[in-house]
Amino acid sequence: MCADGCTSTRAGHAVLPIQRVVAAASPSAYRDAFVASIEGDRVELAAWDDARIVIRTHDTAALTVGEPVSFHPVAGVLSVAGGALLSID
Repeated sequence: MCADGCTSTRAGHAVLPIQRVVAAASPSAYRDAFVASIEGDRVELAAWDDARIVIRTHDTAALTVGEPVSFHPVAGVLSVAGGALLSID
């Protein structure tokens, strides 16, 4: 579930079991980045190679600008401090 009690299983909402399996099975697909900005459900990430990645997540309350994160484009998840996963779109 999302932080505010949302029960949607659409992308950007709750992390599905298959997303966890894919992320665990392919850890080399993660890309390290920092949270560059947050506007509503839109989050811009700044990757180490200077690429800008724009994602959407329903759980932006778990993010802080400047925070290091890891983006998994295949699984559709964002790993944040403490190892928590957020579903992204």
